[in-house]
Amino acid sequence: MNDQDQMDFYRNLHFYYKHLFPIQMIVDWLSYAKDNQPELRYFSRREFSFERSIDGETFYQRYQQFQNAYGLQKFLLDNKQNDQTSTLIKYDIGAVFDKLPKKGEKLKAMEKEIVIDIDMDAYDEVRTCCQGAKICEKCWKFLQVACDILRPALFQDFGLEHILAVYSGRRGIHLWVCDSHIRKSTNEVRSAIIGYLNINTGNADAEEIIREVKQEKVEKLHPSIQRAYFIAQQFFKQIILIDQNSLKIENVKKKILTILKQTKILNPKLEKSIQEINDSSQIWDLICSQDSERLEIAKLQIILMCLYPRLDAHVSTTINHLLKGPFSIHPKTQRVCVPFNLKNSSQFNPLDTPTLPSIIKQLAQLPDELKQRENENKIFPFLGKEIPSLSPYIQLFEDFISKYNKPKIN
Repeated sequence: MNDQDQMDFYRNLHFYYKHLFPIQMIVDWLSYAKDNQPELRYFSRREFSFERSIDGETFYQRYQQFQNAYGLQKFLLDNKQNDQTSTLIKYDIGAVFDKLPKKGEKLKAMEKEIVIDIDMDAYDEVRTCCQGAKICEKCWKFLQVACDILRPALFQDFGLEHILAVYSGRRGIHLWVCDSHIRKSTNEVRSAIIGYLNINTGNADAEEIIREVKQEKVEKLHPSIQRAYFIAQQFFKQIILIDQNSLKIENVKKKILTILKQTKILNPKLEKSIQEINDSSQIWDLICSQDSERLEIAKLQIILMCLYPRLDAHVSTTINHLLKGPFSIHPKTQRVCVPFNLKNSSQFNPLDTPTLPSIIKQLAQLPDELKQRENENKIFPFLGKEIPSLSPYIQLFEDFISKYNKPKIN
């Protein structure tokens, strides 16, 4: 960004957090009113962290706590730091502590959502269209498959009900698991859950490319692995063989050869052919033509090696890990970190999500009287629902909160 673009970005951020950020909904979500009585001061014990900028230099404010939405918004819009003008870049959500979080005090983290974090660059070894932080519609299919595999694992295997799926604004997704018993789980329980979900070792020299696959028959594997294989199979040809031509990549070939060797399918002629061929469909046809009773288990490992969700485990396993909150603005892309429907993830396209300049332009077109009215809570009027490109995501978030707080009927 040049200096003018930077100034525009900072000014737009201020307008966004003043009028378009769903601050009352964020507070309602993190209060979990169904589970907590007001006297417990549950929301007040939640840590917030903020990244701000002064003259291009960033600094962080940790262990911030608030009583209500008014206090949070006042802090968000406070641009004075030691008589210097600062700009809020993003906010992070931390744990709920045993007492009001303050820097320097001994605190015990009591609760926090488990957040499953998947970044697109974790798939760099199997994607050819983009690398690093770049994404396109072709490689985003990897994360759509990840959602398809994780959804039944979370809802069926663990019996979870409340998962808020959020686009990170750049190259990944965050799945906020909000069920009450999950928020209270220890680091050991969190590690066990992620261990159950994370079966791709990612190491070509490991004894197992895919963990827990020691059987010779697919039907003898754990049902969750069989299910993941069935789901991934449906996308393998289009994504891996056609869109990405992934099997031609050197490190992918190395893993394939390891799998074929471990399953006793590999022979010198097959190895030489795989090394020489650079067309994924031809490599796959060659593998599938092998006469071996272990062929299906080898195919399973290759397919899951390419398409099984690649989790950033350390984000999920520690209760006091900070993570960027929903409806932040990603500073690199200026995209809004919007929620999406996990049960219909194939319809979500990150390249269609609203950007800060576009929603500020829509805000400018609204009548002035809407922006000037102060609501009953003394919060600046929330106009997010008036913005066409933002309102569907606001509604999705509101529906999630309503569903969580809806009493169960026995």
